[in-house]
Amino acid sequence: MLENRHLRYFVEVAKCLHVTKAAKRLHIAQPALTQNIHQLEEELGVELFHREGHRLTLTQAGQVFLKEAEASLLQFDHAQRTAQRAARGEVGKLALGFQSMAGLSVVPHILRRFQSSYPDVEVVLHEMGSAMLTNSLRSGEIDAALFYAVSDDEFASHSLAPEPLVAVLPEDHLLAKHSSIGLKDLAQERFILPLPSEAEVLHHAVFAECAAAGFQPSPVQEVATLIAGLGLIAARFGVSILPVSIEVFGRKGIIFRPIRDSRVTVQLALFWPKENPSPIVTRLLECVDQ
Repeated sequence: MLENRHLRYFVEVAKCLHVTKAAKRLHIAQPALTQNIHQLEEELGVELFHREGHRLTLTQAGQVFLKEAEASLLQFDHAQRTAQRAARGEVGKLALGFQSMAGLSVVPHILRRFQSSYPDVEVVLHEMGSAMLTNSLRSGEIDAALFYAVSDDEFASHSLAPEPLVAVLPEDHLLAKHSSIGLKDLAQERFILPLPSEAEVLHHAVFAECAAAGFQPSPVQEVATLIAGLGLIAARFGVSILPVSIEVFGRKGIIFRPIRDSRVTVQLALFWPKENPSPIVTRLLECVDQ
């Protein structure tokens, strides 16, 4: 059976045209090398060398086979290095899911660092709500997900820095003239909030924040996308409370104000399967806190 070592041995003998010298360079016994060359010729069914005593020359078949053997060894070496890099998470494909809010600044920031460090990894992005992200992690559709969620025992996770919540108002709202607002100032407002299936933690965080101030948001307009929610706020349809990272979104018609009596923070976290995680996730983690 033809093996990789047969090619290596043949190439060395072909370069030296002397079995003893080739055996020394390969650090094997001369009889073993001679036997391997004979095995190779028997497997191929051709003579690779003309033998005149200790003098060797390549046959026509040997000259052609030398070129092919060298190319095959180079390809094998490349495949070996690529496989080793893949095992280290330096090459391959990463399917990364993320929540809309994470896509405003955190995901771009992480991707810039990641692609700079690991340009041979293909990153495929999937924007989804929290419920779909969780299901996609379970099914293996994505390798990792970045969203607002509470760490649990189902997935491995790494939490980012906590974020305070801010009020999001139409730019001509009566409260816009204040540098900060109290939660009770929003008690009579219509709230525009993400659907629980899209951003469960954010949804519950706002209700917890308002409950601590002595009221529950009512009425509430739930939206499936961040863009839709901000558009409704700009149209004076209501207000919202969102993580402070929303402030990077400079949409015309909306303003952001700190909440003086805020008691709640939220945290983005990177989640990935505990069993058989992609080695690329380890490399991604290197870029999360930079």
